[in-house]
Amino acid sequence: MKSILTQRISFRDLINSKIFRGLVYLFLAAVFLLLLCDKVIMPLYTKHGHEVILPDVVGMNFDEAKKLLEKQGFKVIKDKEIYSSQDSAGTVLFQNPVANSTVKRGRRVYLTVSLGEKNVQVPKLVGGSVRDAEFKLRQVGLNLGEVRYEFSSYYPKGVVAEQSVLGGDSLRLGSKVDIVVSLGELPSHFVVPNLIGKSLDEAKKALSKAGLRLGKVEYEVQNDLLPDTVIRQSIPAGKEVNMGRVVNIVVSKVEVESQEDLSGSEKD
Repeated sequence: MKSILTQRISFRDLINSKIFRGLVYLFLAAVFLLLLCDKVIMPLYTKHGHEVILPDVVGMNFDEAKKLLEKQGFKVIKDKEIYSSQDSAGTVLFQNPVANSTVKRGRRVYLTVSLGEKNVQVPKLVGGSVRDAEFKLRQVGLNLGEVRYEFSSYYPKGVVAEQSVLGGDSLRLGSKVDIVVSLGELPSHFVVPNLIGKSLDEAKKALSKAGLRLGKVEYEVQNDLLPDTVIRQSIPAGKEVNMGRVVNIVVSKVEVESQEDLSGSEKD
């Protein structure tokens, strides 16, 4: 009995001791600090609860996009500037992070901005050959357009006499430049070229180079030939004629079976 009483007194003394109370206070303080860290300090540090949906600024002007993003607490970085034939200069092409993603306020948003269409300098083509003209244009990202042939007392035959856009001028990347090629001095007579077997486009070019003009074009069914193949010409090849003489041609076409013919063949 005395032993039990002694144990009770000892336990009561332990509870009432300063050491025990100190440990309790320390434990409570630790719990309080953990709760404070979890509910207050860490959310402030990580900005938890301040996540927002990143707006879509692609297609907007850069200044407008920057103003909108900065108003919502983001830091805007102009990441790249690239040429674009589809978007005017200053237009936002891409954004990182992507639009409508969930992000924290204050993070950096990288924008790629358009420089607009890229213009290139047109090379000088006059005085060179057609092949040289095509090569020079391709080197700078341009294309050879229409090629016309005219007589010239100044430029030798086969030399580019004119170009639709002067050398040194600026032109949008991928544009076409037309040229006029010299046929040499105006001859006293013109020889009709052989057009048989040529396509309609080839016949037009051949007549133009010969100083002649294409006249009436008639069509005749020829299933064994490709469509628009020249079958006959009104003036024989090799004949000498005056400048500007009109040459008529007959070209092939493929016979198209009617719906009735198709139905009849199916019944057979």
